[in-house]
Amino acid sequence: MEGVAIEAMKYINKTGMHINSSNSLKAAIAAILLLASFTVNPASAKPTEEDGLKTIYHLYNSGEYIGAVAHEESIDLLIEEKIENVDVAVENLNLEASEDFHVLEERVFESAVANEQETIAQLDQKLAIKAATFALAVDNEIAIYLKDQEAYDETVRRLKLAYVSPEELEAWEAAQNSNEAPRELKAGETRLTDLSFGEKISGYSLQAAPEQVMTVDQAVDFLLNERKVKVNISKEQKIEEVYKHDTAEKEDGNLYIGDSKVEVEGKDGKKELTFAIQEQNGHEVDRQETAMEITGKPVGEVILNGTKELPSVGTGKFEWPAEGGYISSERGKRWGRWHNGIDIARPDGFAIKAADHGIVKAAGPAGTLGNRVVIDHQNGYETIYGHLKSIDVKKGQKVQAGTKLGKMGSTGRSTGVHLHFEISLDGKTKNPLRYIN
Repeated sequence: MEGVAIEAMKYINKTGMHINSSNSLKAAIAAILLLASFTVNPASAKPTEEDGLKTIYHLYNSGEYIGAVAHEESIDLLIEEKIENVDVAVENLNLEASEDFHVLEERVFESAVANEQETIAQLDQKLAIKAATFALAVDNEIAIYLKDQEAYDETVRRLKLAYVSPEELEAWEAAQNSNEAPRELKAGETRLTDLSFGEKISGYSLQAAPEQVMTVDQAVDFLLNERKVKVNISKEQKIEEVYKHDTAEKEDGNLYIGDSKVEVEGKDGKKELTFAIQEQNGHEVDRQETAMEITGKPVGEVILNGTKELPSVGTGKFEWPAEGGYISSERGKRWGRWHNGIDIARPDGFAIKAADHGIVKAAGPAGTLGNRVVIDHQNGYETIYGHLKSIDVKKGQKVQAGTKLGKMGSTGRSTGVHLHFEISLDGKTKNPLRYIN
């Protein structure tokens, strides 16, 4: 027996079992005896029915010997009952006895075991029910427990999808498994070139308390918002950029001062820029231009500005001073009074135009004519434009034929929107219809 005790102490040292009671030493001795009972000559070993040996079961929990039972079914029934009484938040969780619980079989001639019910009662108190899980570690430190590897894989996938679209992830994964070079990007396209985590993510099969197991949604939320796992993304992007054309101005003696025209119409240039982009958790942290290609050269615009002096002397030939319309009243007697001009109404547009070159002699309100403009054509002729809604010229301004003077209106004494137009020569009014081309 002394030799058995010595071997028991060696077993305790080898297995790391703590001697916290006499039961611990008993457990070690039982294990040695059990091992010894199995060391038999294979030729002499016989089935239980023939050699008369019975099996009893020694129970250990966290290295502590609990006792022995003669019926394995009583252990199984207890474990099943304890599993049924566990509340779980995660569906289809695989529950089992803690890995700290061990059963060692011993074959004996007499299967009677003392205090078997008491042993089962102690086991009920001490045995923990755990969940078989797949743990996710961050930098080799367990962060969460998931119900299985499928949940682990889905959690890792969802971490990636937090910052890329399913289409981007699918295209990137396909590219990883292809030996073909990626096609050239078109302008306006972006593609994923790399996706990695800032920390080492790994998984292990481990037991955990059932309440520690998370759903995939809970795991993703915890890892991103509490554990602050970093998702690093690299992208390649091509954009088209427009750059403005230059504009040059030239003087032209054939154009009047104040007039201009486009000699060469400008056209903006185009270029395609390629960028390498780095993002972390959806935020851009770096952008580098990697290529640039000119796809359309710009064309500089050329504008001609007139230098020719505006004419201040009229030609003596008068243009129609309105945008279309008809003569609603001619020169002559009207309503018992003399009407010095003609009235033009119902125009296509409301702009009033100078009938010939000249200098603005007056511009502003004038009694019954309302807002009116008077032009001295510097050749004895003057023209008057009355009832304007607004005036666009000022006194002393040079105007050429066709210059906008203002808008047709109904100011002063007027029965409606129209233009009152007069022509005079050397101070005497004339019939405009004899002078208008």
